[in-house]
Amino acid sequence: MNSMNKKQILEKVKALIMNVKGVVGVAELNKEQCETIAQLEEMAMKNVFGGLGRGKNEGVKESISREVTMVLFTNIYFEIPKDSNVMQLISKGEVVGMALDSDEIEEFKKDKKYVVISDFFAIKRDAKINSTAFASGDAYFLLNGVQIDHFSKIKEIKDHVLSFPSPPAFDFLKSQFKDRMDLSDPQLAGFLVGFNLS
Repeated sequence: MNSMNKKQILEKVKALIMNVKGVVGVAELNKEQCETIAQLEEMAMKNVFGGLGRGKNEGVKESISREVTMVLFTNIYFEIPKDSNVMQLISKGEVVGMALDSDEIEEFKKDKKYVVISDFFAIKRDAKINSTAFASGDAYFLLNGVQIDHFSKIKEIKDHVLSFPSPPAFDFLKSQFKDRMDLSDPQLAGFLVGFNLS
């Protein structure tokens, strides 16, 4: 594929992504930006949930390992599939906690096997989670990448992974693109999408 073709294809992909409800901006990331994100994620993952634990952002790792990585800036109308297991708490290889949406949280509040610890997270009541478990690496928060229908339908791309950058990485991304697009929405969110070209 020559570079002109690739450029045209990426422009088309960007236009298709911009048509997705809730997307307010999209831009391709260069290698240096991806490397900075990898470093910021590594630092952020040592201090997840306000220092409560450690994490592994496998989703971001996957997004930035693809042939092309783009940032999407979104408003509150951008939807992620409800059952996407975005964030899990792993202890000794077992899933002992998970992020939930508001409907699910109500169900889990009634379930004696779980404790709801925030407005979007529940953990198993018998999970042995403490600072020692995190320090030893036995326990960690796992942030997964997801696939969404909108991107599966774009025939120019394959193997896409949508992921959730940490707050420091999101701030970095905003600083990189604020001069090129309006990022003033107070409820702005940011995602990475990595993909290979078909």
